[in-house]
Order: sequence, then structure tokens, then C-alpha cells
Amino acid sequence: MADDDQAERGRAVRVSSSAAVVAIAVPAVLVAGTLALFGLDALDGAIQVALAMCAIAAALVAMKKGHSRSAVQRAGQGALSYPPYAVFDYPIPALSVLHGITGFEIEKTVPVMAGPVAH
Repeated sequence: MADDDQAERGRAVRVSSSAAVVAIAVPAVLVAGTLALFGLDALDGAIQVALAMCAIAAALVAMKKGHSRSAVQRAGQGALSYPPYAVFDYPIPALSVLHGITGFEIEKTVPVMAGPVAH
């Protein structure tokens, strides 16, 4: 793996605007196409297939532009460390609805002085 890291540093990586177009267009076309074909039923699985295809397309574009397979693999593994932090994304809509129904708010208070102020 260390040899592959050395090779990655020595290799010239090409950057072009066509890669950016592919990286934006492929997910947009696939997700829009699945929603157009299946409607809201696409959320049952077709969207996940489209996103998996987008990940494959992104990896192929990165390797075509000069990144090594191990560098692309490390980037994907690094991205897999973030989902545990999304655990708070799920209760927020329910808490927002609960706040709307109950009207519960945290009141602002004025600081209370404990005694006379020393000069």
C-alpha cells in the first residue's frame, strides 16, 4: 500500500470540466429518470440503484483522470464513516411537528444579580 501511495503522489492527475459535468449530470439524470418512471414508488429501491450507479460512475471518472484504484477505494471508505453522525437527522422532523402542535418554547430569562456589585 505504501508503494501505491508513492505512485499516486508521482502521477499527474488530470482535471477537466467534462468530469465535473459527468459528476453532476449522471446523478441528476438517473434520479430524475427513476422518479419520472416510478413516481414515489422509486423511493422503495430504484433511487438506491441509481445512486449506486452514480458511485460507480464517479469511481470510473476518478480512475480515468489518473487516480489509482486504491485512492478511490480509500475515498469511498472515508465517506462511509459519516452515516453514524446522521442519526440526529431522523428525529428532527418529528420534533418539529411536536413543537408545532404543543407550542413548547424555552423562555428567555434575565440574568439575576446575586448581590451588590463591587466597584
